[in-house]
Amino acid sequence: MDPQATFEELLDAVSDRDWDRMDELSEALLRWMETGGFPPRIVGLATLGCNWHRAIATFICHLAKSRVWDARRRKRQKESAEAGAEAAD
Repeated sequence: MDPQATFEELLDAVSDRDWDRMDELSEALLRWMETGGFPPRIVGLATLGCNWHRAIATFICHLAKSRVWDARRRKRQKESAEAGAEAAD
């Protein structure tokens, strides 16, 4: 895995609001780092160290997963409301 490319793809998915891709990429990057893989360089100098970049990347992945969860929850609520409106007609 190329964590830098994965992170850049994750940022693209965020800007495109591609929820499935965001979920897939954030999960893949988290698994990569949890199994000892090196993190992507996120912000700041490389001299800040691996732990800095790992912490920021982990935060961003969890934030992306949270946005995915919220979007899917809103979609379910909308579908449920629409189904209820159709049933009332």
